[in-house]
Amino acid sequence: MPRRYSQNPYTQSNAKTKARLREGVCKMKQDTPSVLKSEIDKIEVPKDKLDTAIQEALNKGKKQKIKTPKNRLAIYVSAAAILFFSIFIGSAFVFAPIGSMASKIPYLGAVFQSSDLTDVVMNDLDKKGYKINSVSATYLPSKEMEINIMGNDQYFNAVKADVKKEVQQILQAKGYDSYSIKLTKYKEIKNPGLTEQQQKDKKVITEAVSEEMAQKKYNFNTIEVDPFSKEVFVDLKGDISYYDDHKDLAKTAATEALGKVEHSDYKVNITNSTPIIIKKQDDIGSDITSKIGEGLLSKKEYKVTEVGYVEDPLTFNIKTSVNASDSSSRVLAQKIEKEVKQLTELKNVKEKLDGKSYKVVIYSKDGKKLN
Repeated sequence: MPRRYSQNPYTQSNAKTKARLREGVCKMKQDTPSVLKSEIDKIEVPKDKLDTAIQEALNKGKKQKIKTPKNRLAIYVSAAAILFFSIFIGSAFVFAPIGSMASKIPYLGAVFQSSDLTDVVMNDLDKKGYKINSVSATYLPSKEMEINIMGNDQYFNAVKADVKKEVQQILQAKGYDSYSIKLTKYKEIKNPGLTEQQQKDKKVITEAVSEEMAQKKYNFNTIEVDPFSKEVFVDLKGDISYYDDHKDLAKTAATEALGKVEHSDYKVNITNSTPIIIKKQDDIGSDITSKIGEGLLSKKEYKVTEVGYVEDPLTFNIKTSVNASDSSSRVLAQKIEKEVKQLTELKNVKEKLDGKSYKVVIYSKDGKKLN
């Protein structure tokens, strides 16, 4: 008995239909212009997501009527085109490799004018309904993203895992792998005024630690004392190399100073102010440096520890964690310089520069020029 076929190809077995749709996706990739084909070939579409998308297309297709079987091939190719494009567009906002490829397409360029990382995270968490007090990113002494959550202990414990997962997904989507994530609970200071005794303690501790730092000849910017949390913050002055070499010694010295004035119950924190940008209004250098800083500092592969600039002549200064003697240091410098130059070739960046020349200088951990 002859095998009977329905006029609607979507009523055939799901296995055969899915196979043909996958073939259609492959054909789409083969017919894609060469400028995109190599990038598309790198896209890894999860099989479960592909099958889900195909099934949804099949369900919609069952509602449609096809006049003749002649249209069958065209239907499969068209369905594949829609399916592939849907997966592509959806993934562009989730997977970093696809996002970078899609940014080469002019009409999608505006989608990739991203806000600062902390704004992106804050806005995302706010839209999801989480009670967030602040989001901050620090680069020294380590690259860390801190999310300060409001609410009582019960709320904090209930949402902290989900908040961390949400932030991790944002970082992964951007391809940022250098941050650790720290979740803290907002502490409201009900009485911000210091008592007379606390004021006295603050003065004694500040003087004692300052004197100890001066005697040991440690360079520092500020010493802050918080009697509420019983903490002392010593901000060392200098680059990352100085900080690495002196942070433990400075902490020991400050702890000894606290012992001498009978305040050993205070915790010592040694910090180093983030040397990235001092931003001024209508400052070309700061606008570009902020993007260079976020991009290079957020990826481990670049090994960047500091990003700054000099306004005249416009010079972007980038410091790495590698020594000049390392065999890979020059290659790394070339890679970083190439990234910066590609950034400055973008239309909107060119407009900001307005023909102004610039230099990129890359330094090793020990302060030697690598390019």
